[in-house]
Amino acid sequence: MSLWLLTILLALPIIVTGAIFLSLKIKAHNLRFLLAFSAAYLFAISVTHLLPESYEGANAKSIGLFILVGFFIQILLEYFSAGIEHGHTHAHSDSCGKHLPFGMIAGLYLHSLLEGLPIYHSGIIQSTDTVFSIQQSLVFGICIHNIPIAIAFVTLLLEHKTSKLKTFLLLIGFALMAPLGCLISYILNSIGVQNYDGFLKLSFAVVIGIFLHISTAIMFETGENHRYNLAKIMSMVAGVFLAALIS
Repeated sequence: MSLWLLTILLALPIIVTGAIFLSLKIKAHNLRFLLAFSAAYLFAISVTHLLPESYEGANAKSIGLFILVGFFIQILLEYFSAGIEHGHTHAHSDSCGKHLPFGMIAGLYLHSLLEGLPIYHSGIIQSTDTVFSIQQSLVFGICIHNIPIAIAFVTLLLEHKTSKLKTFLLLIGFALMAPLGCLISYILNSIGVQNYDGFLKLSFAVVIGIFLHISTAIMFETGENHRYNLAKIMSMVAGVFLAALIS
């Protein structure tokens, strides 16, 4: 896919979804079902599609190490983002409602930037069909994952008394982070950086680690009685079914 097409595919779902929910509100329990669906989809494509491809023709120890790096990078990012990647939308205190949550914004932006790095020319495998398939899986997975995050992001900013104009501009910034990651990879490839394929493969492993952390964290979140409700289970089953259907 071209860089422009990737930018449109990655940014448009976030902008459209966020713009809609500038005026609409969604109940927290309904957002949890959407998050559970997207998390199950991410987990399924990671296990059945992305993980096997990442190890193909690579140093298994290096790939495993960088999957762990991605997993723990996400833990670190959530220290700043306060778990908005999981759909957490609560304002932390009354004083928080009077200023922008810069830590959350920075953490979320960096999270999205990292996800975009391996998308451009996911040339981990030389087969054109396989490369396109990996791109499709990554792009579609990130889009599904980012739709509930866009809702949570807009909701949280509005809870912090941010104007709708500023919220929309910050939403656009979030939407452009994954395309920026693609652009960075494009530039590195264009200038002929040494061992670009190695960089791409390791960034791919990092993103898989991020996917695994987010998906499992969302799926393992339970209700007050530490039990799953049937609607969340069905949402996760639907996510797995979609992953199996597409991948």
